[in-house]
Amino acid sequence: MSNPLKRWFEGVLWNSRFVVLIAVIVSLLSALALFCLVIVDFRGVLAGTLHAFEPDLASGTHDALLGDIVRKIITVVDAALLGAFMLIFGFGLYELFIGEIEIARSSKISRRLLEIESLEALKTRLGKVILIILIVEVFKDANRPETPPLNLLYLTIAIALIALALYLTHGGEAHKPAGTETPGHAGHREGDLE
Repeated sequence: MSNPLKRWFEGVLWNSRFVVLIAVIVSLLSALALFCLVIVDFRGVLAGTLHAFEPDLASGTHDALLGDIVRKIITVVDAALLGAFMLIFGFGLYELFIGEIEIARSSKISRRLLEIESLEALKTRLGKVILIILIVEVFKDANRPETPPLNLLYLTIAIALIALALYLTHGGEAHKPAGTETPGHAGHREGDLE
């Protein structure tokens, strides 16, 4: 290829990373939708709780209502975790492919939230959130009387194996002493948005 044609092609190729913005926007909108569902589901929890305080409620109805409230609370927690997952995913994709979120650097929580320096770090962070979501699902299934105990055991074993796999593949990264970052992955990345 000639030099100007090569330079043009490399520019097009490099700028094609902005297609990731579609996934970033969709993940942020998904998080917003999930948090809206959290509000709607929590309204159901409040309504059920108020209904449980009615003095003329039968004992068996009260127990069934309590189980229903607990299941709804677990659903709220599950949806909130999934919303957080979508936010982390959107932030991570943006930071990896587009550039640093400059406005967030002045925030104290950005250090905890935006420490995604590689695709591997994003996968590790998302894997941990997925593991928590799966654990919440076990609690939800355990609270359903129609769930066979053997199925619950299988689900628990599967989650334990996922946790073990996550630990084995990423466990050593959490114990690195400070200052031993991989070259080119510490602090500020140069060349963002260029």
